[in-house]
Amino acid sequence: MLHSQTLVCFISAAFTTPRAILTGHDCEVTCVSVCAELGLVISGSKEGPCLIHSMNGDLLRTLEGPERCLRPRLIQSSTEGHCMIYYDKGQFCLFSVNGKLLRHMEVEDSVKAMLLSRDGQYLLTGGDGGVVSVWQVYDLKQLFTYPGCDAGIRSMAMSHDQRCIITGMASGSIVLFYNDFNRWHHEYQTRY
Repeated sequence: MLHSQTLVCFISAAFTTPRAILTGHDCEVTCVSVCAELGLVISGSKEGPCLIHSMNGDLLRTLEGPERCLRPRLIQSSTEGHCMIYYDKGQFCLFSVNGKLLRHMEVEDSVKAMLLSRDGQYLLTGGDGGVVSVWQVYDLKQLFTYPGCDAGIRSMAMSHDQRCIITGMASGSIVLFYNDFNRWHHEYQTRY
């Protein structure tokens, strides 16, 4: 009995002390992504830039987007060192972890959810239009659009095997889409 109480106290104490406190934003933080494999935390604030910190709390760099990219709303990072940021008004930016802007695109939909595939090659987006789109990350080319739903997409998750995309809808429903990244990879390789 004594051992389990000691373990509970140890676990409890371990979770009450922060490992690091990350500073640098002047406004409230609106989005965060952690890339544990690279030891990085990428965060965006309401009126300001996106920052890259080490997991030890060191501020490494600032990500500067084009002029119209002012308010970051969603961030996803990959183990390959890419950082995808969605800003207000349909603006997407792809950065390297070194802070270089690699690509920029604008979409019509007001995006509310996005995911990167595990290998970082594909981006999934969904928003007010109720459509899930699949994009190739390195050139931001749209590969596929699933049939539209009757309500806007508010959240998105993917199964562990990446075969199912689950979307939470503004209507309160949950919609499941079958997914096959291998198909798009094969089609793209044979086409080009």
